[in-house]
Amino acid sequence: MRPTPPPQPPGPPTVALLLPLSGPAAEVGRDLLDAATLALFDAPESELVLRPLDTTGSPEGTVAAARKALQDDARLLLGPLFARSARALAPVLRPQGVLALAFSNDARVAAPPVYILGFRPEEQVARILRHARREGLGRIALLAPEDAYGRRVVEAWRRLAPTLALDPALVLTYGDDETALADQLRLFTAYDERRRALTARIEELEALADDPAAQQELAQLRARDTLGPPPFEAVLIADGGLRLRSVAALLRYYDAGAGTVRLLGTMRWLEGGAAALAGRPEFLGARIAAQDQDLARAFARRFQTVYGRKPRPVAVLAYDAVAATVAVARRRGRLEPRDLLTPQGFRGFAGILRLRPDGTAQHGLAVYVVGAEGLVLVEPAPQRFDLAAASGAAVGSSATPNQKRTMASAMR
Repeated sequence: MRPTPPPQPPGPPTVALLLPLSGPAAEVGRDLLDAATLALFDAPESELVLRPLDTTGSPEGTVAAARKALQDDARLLLGPLFARSARALAPVLRPQGVLALAFSNDARVAAPPVYILGFRPEEQVARILRHARREGLGRIALLAPEDAYGRRVVEAWRRLAPTLALDPALVLTYGDDETALADQLRLFTAYDERRRALTARIEELEALADDPAAQQELAQLRARDTLGPPPFEAVLIADGGLRLRSVAALLRYYDAGAGTVRLLGTMRWLEGGAAALAGRPEFLGARIAAQDQDLARAFARRFQTVYGRKPRPVAVLAYDAVAATVAVARRRGRLEPRDLLTPQGFRGFAGILRLRPDGTAQHGLAVYVVGAEGLVLVEPAPQRFDLAAASGAAVGSSATPNQKRTMASAMR
């Protein structure tokens, strides 16, 4: 039986912000706080009260902050940031009938009344793999690191395998040892077999010295490293930073990289910014599933205009969470947090979003191709969810005119 939410106290509704305002993640917490404050500033007619509470970035600090928020009659909790803290929060909130919207992307800690707002790797994997199938790519491989992120990607891959006819043999996980990685990729790409095939064919053609066609083919093959395609047509690399660059470079070295197969990626590719990928030959033509980059840039500009610094990407979730909360409170005339669970969802700077019954968030993701000067849109992010489209209700219809003006002006 669902707990009955506590009666609303008189006065403006209070929303608690559970953020790491001290400790190692204090700078991230500051970005989240500033983004939440900015969203409230962009809706000046709102009577919502934001109450920042420091979690110190720990589960213990999060539980203490949550108890303080409940004592202060908070109707909704926004945060915490980390998965381990979100996991500790559910037992505190469940008896109270109060919801929390955490900024984590870890589906393993999603358990109502704790919902997660982050862009989950699982939905990015599904988006890019379905795109690849629509593009006619048959044999798709997966390369993933042996860490928590990689394990989640592999698990998502396996769940999708029956639907998308994915070959479980085309999965490779790897650690931090670059020598071992090179050896693994040499086997995975069947480099030696293809190298031997090239040598054998060259020997055949050399024996046909009087055949002009054979000599023409021979001249072409002598400029190549291998003969025949690798065992896959596309490969999803679920990694970022230096390891991503190492994997992409090794694939190219083994004649199984960009230009030979289609590289696919998740939002982890963008950890160093899209500019870090632009024009690099090992990434040209790769496809990435990501949030709407126009909206992401618009939020960054808006934030920087007000605060004089660039926000961390996660900050957009705090802005959108406050904007959605303001919208549902205005529509009903009071704050009923369960109105945030509407299947139509909401639209914000992170694109469209709706909270699912399992506690995860569903986002609308776009697909981009890495070009010489940056990311180029291939498939736009959806503007509404299926249910909203079927019912004729536009996603984000709860956004205020002021919020719409703000987003429009930021994107100009």
